[in-house]
Amino acid sequence: ATMVSFLPITLLLLTQSWAVLLSDQQKQYSMGGIKKHRHAGPSEEYYHTRQSILTELEKMSTSENCKNIMTISKMNSGNVTLQKVDFHAEGGQAKKMKVLVYFGEHARELVSPESGLNFAQHLCGMYSETKEKATSLLQFADVRMIPVVNPTGHDMVMLGGNLCHRTNSKGVDLNRNWDDHWRPNKRADTNSGIAPFSEHETQLLRDDAMKYKPHVFLTIHSGTLGLFTPYAFAQSSANPSSLLYKHSGPSFLSMQSRMESDDSSKARIKEMINLLDGINPKYCNCEAGAAGDVLPYLSPGTSMDYMFDKLGTDYAFAFEIYDGASSGGYKYNSKDVKLIQTGVLQRRSDFLLVEETQEPEDIFEQSNDQAEQCFEMFNPETKTEYDATMDNWSKAYLELFEGLISIEKSHGMFKMN
Repeated sequence: ATMVSFLPITLLLLTQSWAVLLSDQQKQYSMGGIKKHRHAGPSEEYYHTRQSILTELEKMSTSENCKNIMTISKMNSGNVTLQKVDFHAEGGQAKKMKVLVYFGEHARELVSPESGLNFAQHLCGMYSETKEKATSLLQFADVRMIPVVNPTGHDMVMLGGNLCHRTNSKGVDLNRNWDDHWRPNKRADTNSGIAPFSEHETQLLRDDAMKYKPHVFLTIHSGTLGLFTPYAFAQSSANPSSLLYKHSGPSFLSMQSRMESDDSSKARIKEMINLLDGINPKYCNCEAGAAGDVLPYLSPGTSMDYMFDKLGTDYAFAFEIYDGASSGGYKYNSKDVKLIQTGVLQRRSDFLLVEETQEPEDIFEQSNDQAEQCFEMFNPETKTEYDATMDNWSKAYLELFEGLISIEKSHGMFKMN
């Protein structure tokens, strides 16, 4: 009886001591720059703050490899500044294919801006293995990248240490804030904002894209593996018995009817999917196809759909380049595929991590354990895995654009000798 009576007091003292220990450790781990954590997180050895990404790009733009093909400029609105990096080589085709690539729409997907930095190095010919292919690409295409689409959110992750944070600093999901079948949504992780283009970031991106008029659009995400084409807001064919149809109602059928009658869009989507089917086994071994068909939910207001549906971009894609729940990481292996087939490994997309029909909740309100899970889900932890992810996907981007050039050659876009 005496031991039992002292047990609550003992537990209380142990809890208080542990809390003090944790507090002291947290103080020791916060040392400026990238915030240190007791749990796993981005290593300063190979992950970059937003400013260090921009600094690296600035250095590259004046280097011998890049100075004749690479320029950097800024866009400003309110408290938001976005950098855009352009790659243009003199000579080649008089009319070039314009490519626009977004990295880092979602803050916690640190691997995305890292991939952008690595891809810039490939475009500059800094890797002998891909130098010839990059040089050839720039004879037929101009490439513009936005290396960090979500600067305030990226700072919250890298400098503030909130490894689960997805939105911008105002809590808005930039990949739900585009004016293509936008829908009000107050979910913590997929808050679509008070109106389409309510955010400075999406306003800047919209205005820039309207002026640039890209033929090709690609946005890079992580949290699963997948190669997606439009549309994310709807399925390509109606199924009245599906959960999506029941949830969306008559407006869904109206969207369906228009999509099914648009032969031009269907033909381009078919071309995109055929191209992805050739790339997929080499770089991803994952699901590929129209996002609304492949994924078990719809995603209104995405940048990919806006570019294709509203801006008239010929080809639009969203790539998911890392799945921390798989053993393959940046590419599903045979073990991953078996786990997916048996339902043990869930293929999730950062278009939406949970179905729209669930009750609103903050699915990643950060605790220490959740922060570790977030980082591991969306980003490679080790240098070996990081390097392999960078190499794999930069090569995949080059092959994607090379394939699109071949398609456009067959359409007569380029004058060939």
